[in-house]
Amino acid sequence: MVSVVIFDAFGTLIPKALRRVNPYSRLIGNGDSGKSARRPFLTRNVAIDVFAEELGLAYLVPLLRREIQQEIDELTLYPDVELTLSKLRGAGYRIAVCSNLAFEYCASVRAILPAIDEFIFSCEVGAAKPEREIYIEACTRMSCRPRDTLFVGDSKKADIEGPEAFGMQARLIDRGSGQSLSNALFGAL
Repeated sequence: MVSVVIFDAFGTLIPKALRRVNPYSRLIGNGDSGKSARRPFLTRNVAIDVFAEELGLAYLVPLLRREIQQEIDELTLYPDVELTLSKLRGAGYRIAVCSNLAFEYCASVRAILPAIDEFIFSCEVGAAKPEREIYIEACTRMSCRPRDTLFVGDSKKADIEGPEAFGMQARLIDRGSGQSLSNALFGAL
């Protein structure tokens, strides 16, 4: 029986930026835009300044900081998030957010989602979805078994296949087609 609901952040609770700047892409060499190039940004709990310095690109830090702040300033919740989270909490569910996130965004995501029991961010855990370790950490922090957990997100691989391979239940949400959290949760709880 599901007692814990874990949500992805961006694309699920928080809209993805319409004009995504992606400051971290400036730190990836030309021609190396794959996941392996982006992984350190998501699994190391350090500021972008550190990456820029390590890569010999410290001169980009003022620009990178402005771009990050621009993205942070635009963070909002989907209109249905607060009511859905309130209903879940009222029904006795514990709620977590598990997201692949770079260091700079963690505090802002925590600030706009204050009614969450736990935040499991890839940069703080050192593992990114769909890696098993991040789901282990989520269940450990929530003191639950995978089978008692429902994971909801917008990525088939990271939010459905990864959690299901770990033994969680999972639901895909398609915000692009107008699907709401209630629709995504329907029948799962």
